[in-house]
Amino acid sequence: MTEPPRPANPPVQPPQPSTTDRAVAALRVPLAVSQRVLPASPLPVALGTGALLVAGLVEWPAAAALGLGYLALRSWRTARP
Repeated sequence: MTEPPRPANPPVQPPQPSTTDRAVAALRVPLAVSQRVLPASPLPVALGTGALLVAGLVEWPAAAALGLGYLALRSWRTARP
């Protein structure tokens, strides 16, 4: 007697990246671009922020946030895969 045909093995699905992995991958590109675009010296950012503050276009908390944001983006290093 012949054996009944065996069902074919389902194709193996590659593991799907987690939500965290997708979020990190989505943030790497803009972060890398901003590091290339921002000036290496903080002087232009400080002068521009100071000028906006003196002109009354921004308040001091916004100027502080701009400066700290610049420093954070310049010091952040992305991991090389």
